Amino acid sequence: MSNTIVALSTARGRAAIAVVRMSGDDAIKIAKKFFAPFPKKPNMLKVGTLKTQHFDEHAMCVYFATPHSYTGENTVEFHCHGGTAVSQAVIEQCIHYGAVMAQNGEFSKRAFINGKQNLTNAEGIIEMIDAETASAAKAGANLLENKLGKRVVELQNELLDIISACEVALDYPEEDLELPTVDTAEQQLKHVATQLDVLIATSTLGKVAKYGIDVAIVGKPNVGKSSLLNALLGTDRAIVSDIQGTTRDTLTESVNYKDIKFNFVDTAGLRDTSDTIEQEGVKRAKKAADSADVVLHVTDDPSDRSVYPTVRPQVRIYNKCDLFENEPCCVDSLVVSAKSGNVEVIKETLYEMFSAGDIENSDLLITNERHLSCLKLAKQQVNQAMSDCKATTLDIVAGSIRQAWETLGEITGTSAHEDIINRIYSKFCLGK
Repeated sequence: MSNTIVALSTARGRAAIAVVRMSGDDAIKIAKKFFAPFPKKPNMLKVGTLKTQHFDEHAMCVYFATPHSYTGENTVEFHCHGGTAVSQAVIEQCIHYGAVMAQNGEFSKRAFINGKQNLTNAEGIIEMIDAETASAAKAGANLLENKLGKRVVELQNELLDIISACEVALDYPEEDLELPTVDTAEQQLKHVATQLDVLIATSTLGKVAKYGIDVAIVGKPNVGKSSLLNALLGTDRAIVSDIQGTTRDTLTESVNYKDIKFNFVDTAGLRDTSDTIEQEGVKRAKKAADSADVVLHVTDDPSDRSVYPTVRPQVRIYNKCDLFENEPCCVDSLVVSAKSGNVEVIKETLYEMFSAGDIENSDLLITNERHLSCLKLAKQQVNQAMSDCKATTLDIVAGSIRQAWETLGEITGTSAHEDIINRIYSKFCLGK
């Protein structure tokens, strides 16, 4: 990397402090031209004067010498007063002396190129930045700490051992060696397949940790769906009316419960109608139910035993229980009153239904669709290799195993194509 790059690493706008980061061969030389006194030692903040083309700024500076920096290159950070004008003036001064503006994610991409991180580390950074709950942040932190990367390397090494053994058997058949057979190769592949299944299975909890649980609230008009949404949120978000058909569209709002994000979707009342707008609302209600993780089928009739037609998990909610003479008793049902506010039982039921409590004790969860796709493809390729063991020779088996090894390498970046790498780092902000 010949260019020295610069960008704002903190959020743009009014703030107490802004951090401008510069990285590259000339970063220290450029910084010394307008910041004094420059730090004598790396990794230590130094207070000084930063001279811009418009004003002098009382700031702090720290540098990190190659290779002991985030990017693996010489890196300088200026800690100046927050605000657009000050940070922009510092960036302009860096550019004046030879730096160029960084592209999105270029600092982290250089860290990857210089061997300071792999792709799972980088994606962990993204997930931590985007995390809205501690569970999501923990999942991102596990990626950043390379827990998935280490598991992937272990699986790759197992595959590599099988490949090596197969190739020895093919290349040196005359040697007096203990050579593998297709049966032993198949047994070793079964162990890898089991480990892949274990990782893939964590994606269910991983989705809950990262995105939360999508909950569609459906039912006939005027059964209290919008009131229930308001009670679940603890605020009057949806319009409530005695007039049927008030809700014409879906309304999505989120709330955290025990560090799990619940994404509740209020929907139009389900009924036959000649009103074209309401028909569209009913259509969208059904679509929301079909795409949700779970459906809350709401009714205000204690004798109602109907089931909403969906393949999704569902819970029947008997609402307005304060008006019931006799409370219904039905399996997979909850009796609540949005008016009195006893709706926490719904959140707790959903929390238990998705085993959300297990997230806290989980060491590694698959939360990234790219990782899940690679793991599933690698599993298919391992299955193919096991099938080959029954029907063909070791050279064909070795070829299928090598495909699985390369697919797993796409997770960490050891065999990832450049377009995959570029796509990942383009998701970063400028100064990361």
